[in-house]
Amino acid sequence: MLAENARRAPLRRNVTTDEVGNAAAFMCSDMASGITGEIMYVDAGFNITGMGELED
Repeated sequence: MLAENARRAPLRRNVTTDEVGNAAAFMCSDMASGITGEIMYVDAGFNITGMGELED
């Protein structure tokens, strides 16, 4: 499942736990004080593919 996700993601890789943690740390920091009601995807761009390419 991870290999297939990496193949279909625009960055052609899976995210790391560090990347997820960095995003969470940013959202908890003062640098994100003006952000409200947003969804932050940390998924190597997979969310923009609409489930990736279709196989024939």
